[in-house]
Amino acid sequence: MRHNTATANAPGDGLSRRTFLLTGLSAAGGLMVGVALRGAATASAAEPWSSERTPANEINAFIVIDPDGSVLIRSPHAEMGQGITTALPMIVAEELECDWTKVKVEYASGTRNLLEKNVYGQMWTVASWGVYSSYQMLQQAGASARARLVAAAARRWAVPDTECIAQNSTVVHTPSQRVVGYGALASDAASIKLEGEFALPLSSN
Repeated sequence: MRHNTATANAPGDGLSRRTFLLTGLSAAGGLMVGVALRGAATASAAEPWSSERTPANEINAFIVIDPDGSVLIRSPHAEMGQGITTALPMIVAEELECDWTKVKVEYASGTRNLLEKNVYGQMWTVASWGVYSSYQMLQQAGASARARLVAAAARRWAVPDTECIAQNSTVVHTPSQRVVGYGALASDAASIKLEGEFALPLSSN
């Protein structure tokens, strides 16, 4: 009996033998690795970060505060079992004086780090190196964002910055006890330029 094997390889058929084998291997739980050949590339997706898409409520490269008061903190190191996506955001949140229950975390953009001359520092993840190498940078990011939020509230109330304090995702005007949330201040704070970075206490290390 003669078997017709031409159908599977017919030019007009929607599923080639190669595609069938690759699909079958993937479905069976095998590892399928795609390799792009020179000259065979198609149009790539948009780059993962662009300055044109920077949120209006981004306080700095590490912190975005939404109108509802939720705080997005970007981690420059990946989570590989060391608890880095908890430890690093906590460093920022402590300086920012924000409500921890409103914190979200995402991995910082490597593209942005390249284009903005290592704004996120060295983004490798090696043992416990993440906290050691980045904690001062993250403290500075949190403190600077807090200073901008306080300045935004002071401008809103037309009072000196020194009369305002940040606490639990709000800024309080101490003489009058007026309170405003970070979410309402974020877009104004994002446009504030500090005369100098907020000074942090010297590390004992």
